[in-house]
Amino acid sequence: MAGSGGRLAFKLLTTLVAIPIGRLVTKGTAKAWVAVRPENPPHDPKRVETTWKDALVWAVVTGFGSAIAQLLTTKGADTAWRGITGRPSPRPKPPKAKKAKGSKGSKGNAKTDGTTIAD
Repeated sequence: MAGSGGRLAFKLLTTLVAIPIGRLVTKGTAKAWVAVRPENPPHDPKRVETTWKDALVWAVVTGFGSAIAQLLTTKGADTAWRGITGRPSPRPKPPKAKKAKGSKGSKGNAKTDGTTIAD
């Protein structure tokens, strides 16, 4: 599969890989928190009972879990794609080039009043 069809199929495969990994990482981070601390994780930082320390530690733990989930999803989908098709996974479509503002032949040092920066 080449082109946009291959990219779409790879996105679908990535979604199929990401869902169970996301669930596992979510449950794993919550279980790790409960194993270290007796209370539930601070899901709502606005609650009065949530301390700054708990909120910050939970943010670090979930951020780390999110990074691990992204890595496992990316590598897992790529490995599955290679196993299914025997080829490398399709690369994302390159971003469209953006036009520079004021690129209608204006000079880089020109101001809007017709003078230049050196004037």
